[in-house]
Amino acid sequence: MLKAIYHFITKPYLLESGEDKRKITGLHVILILGLLYAFIELMLSFSGYRLNECIPGDVTLMTISLIGLYCLRSGRPNCAVLTIFVLPLAIYFFFISDQYAILPVTNSIPYSMWSMVPGFLFLLLFSKKSEKHLLIYLTISLLTVAFHVQQAGRMNDALMLFWPTPELILNPFATISLVFTATFLVAVNFELNLKELRTRVLETDQQINKTVRSFQQGVLLVEVEQDEMNNPTGLKVLKTNPAFQKMFRVNQRETHQADGDVIFPKVFRNSFDWNNYYLHSKNRQRTEVYVEHLEKWFEVFSLQPAPNQIASIFYDITKQRQIIDSLQESRKRYKVLLEAIPDIFFIIDKDGVYMDFVIKESELIQINADDIVGNSIFEVGFSEKMSRKIFQCIQDAINRDTIETIEYALEVEKGTAMFEMRIARLDDHSVISIARDITKRKIAEIRLEEAKLKAEEADQLKSAFLANISHEIRTPMNAIIGFSKMVGSPDFDVEEKNRFIDIIISNGKLLMEMINDMISLSKIESNQVKAKESFCKVNDLMVELYRQYSFDLTSKPIRLKLNNQNANPKFGVTTDKYLLEEILKKLLDNAVKFTNQGEIEFGYRMKGNDRLLFFVKDTGIGIDIEQIKRIFERFHQIDNKTTRKYEGTGLGLAIAQHYSMLLGGKIEVNSAIDQGSEFYFSIPFKNGDGTLQVVR
Repeated sequence: MLKAIYHFITKPYLLESGEDKRKITGLHVILILGLLYAFIELMLSFSGYRLNECIPGDVTLMTISLIGLYCLRSGRPNCAVLTIFVLPLAIYFFFISDQYAILPVTNSIPYSMWSMVPGFLFLLLFSKKSEKHLLIYLTISLLTVAFHVQQAGRMNDALMLFWPTPELILNPFATISLVFTATFLVAVNFELNLKELRTRVLETDQQINKTVRSFQQGVLLVEVEQDEMNNPTGLKVLKTNPAFQKMFRVNQRETHQADGDVIFPKVFRNSFDWNNYYLHSKNRQRTEVYVEHLEKWFEVFSLQPAPNQIASIFYDITKQRQIIDSLQESRKRYKVLLEAIPDIFFIIDKDGVYMDFVIKESELIQINADDIVGNSIFEVGFSEKMSRKIFQCIQDAINRDTIETIEYALEVEKGTAMFEMRIARLDDHSVISIARDITKRKIAEIRLEEAKLKAEEADQLKSAFLANISHEIRTPMNAIIGFSKMVGSPDFDVEEKNRFIDIIISNGKLLMEMINDMISLSKIESNQVKAKESFCKVNDLMVELYRQYSFDLTSKPIRLKLNNQNANPKFGVTTDKYLLEEILKKLLDNAVKFTNQGEIEFGYRMKGNDRLLFFVKDTGIGIDIEQIKRIFERFHQIDNKTTRKYEGTGLGLAIAQHYSMLLGGKIEVNSAIDQGSEFYFSIPFKNGDGTLQVVR
């Protein structure tokens, strides 16, 4: 509210100085107060409440105030100040006139004198020609007091310093003269100081103007125009220097006192939002502007020399920007070249702090610049031991100018990765570190080593197999040839010859089994074995196997036990009967081979509702847990010596495992030394038939 009133009072005068605005405001306040005082006194006089009324004096005082206000609102403040010279007229009605004076004329001389005194202070504060006006006012004041003294008939006392009155006042002429002298001296001193200050300001302005004109940088001084509420409404260009005019191809006549909305579109076109920058931006200390039609970059610094003024300095940074753009382009080009190399490049200072890095984008490792740059090698995830080692390598590389190499493992999103770090001296204060992902190489080396070991082991196994197979073949062949000769000899009776024939047949079967295993292995390796599914009556198969192996075990103290969960003769499943039978035979042969006495149990049971589980359990010698992992490898035998207790090629379980996988299962083992073994596998229960119970 007060700001709006202040703006309303000062707006008609187009004043730039805050001091002038305050003087105008003060004049308004004094004249308005005088008007209100006179109006109130007049109203009291008309109402009859005032005993000593002086209507002409009130009217005169009111008229003086109105004339002053009229002059002010007409834009003539000097005229308003000169209305003080009419003040004696009001004093005449109040204190001198025999008809209207509110006091006896002889006693009111001090009132006339003191009523004139404030005029000196008024002129001192508001007059622009205070010395001249003070002299005029002194004359008027002395004449007014002299007239009053003459009307009071006290001219004889004019030369006395103190007047013989009850108040014992100082001579009014002397009092007025003293007041005049004091105010005049103040006015003269003020004028001298003001003149000196104006001279200094002028010299300073000239120096500033000279300095600004000699600036190689462009200078723009604008004024922010405001409304009654001090809200910014527009911009006016107050001053520009030759450098600015040259930069933006304008002349002084175009820019001087020009409206911002008129000149700025020509100067900046659409490259600079000047309204937002000058009128609304709170932080305008520094900004960069690209002026498209000039193809130049400018760095703008702004300051506020006055409340409504903003000075901007324009630096032409086009060359610097071109150099920066060129460097950025070079950096980008070299970064692309570096990213084409499958390595990570780091710049590390001598204290172990990362300064920069280049990494090719990959799924294996993602590095955030904020997590690396500015951080130490002791803070990015290395172990303390590794961090100390890297730090020592950095020092060695700088001091000895050597290339240091370190291999380390790093946890990444997809597991653990192996890296090889090479550290080389870059300068006296930093090194370049090249980290290469060697995970694939390490994995390849490990696999190569494993393959080498497996190849060596396979070679040993094949050597052992060839040695064993030669022994296994010779044994039955010798038996066949030897007992064949004995059958043809007349030295043996029929019973002995029949026993020889049984031996020949038994060894022939053993030889045939070896040959079949080798043929099966050859078919497996050539991928010729395929599952041919058909409906298989499981109980019939199991009974047939039971009969066959019961007959073969008549000579050994082993009890064979069949355990079928479903007794329905029609119970069956769709699978490859041949492969299923071969698997069970291999497992039964294995159980018979390694069981000297006790029991062998085999059979099947349902596993859930969708799989059929077969098992072979024995009370044989058992298998060590370390050997269980390898018994399904080809050519592997628990005892690979050429002279061993148990015969065989070491192919049976490997063939059985492959067949079980073809049927959709996998053979698994539970075993312990001297406690027997249990082999089991399951196949899908497809198109099952003959179920007698609900499978739980």
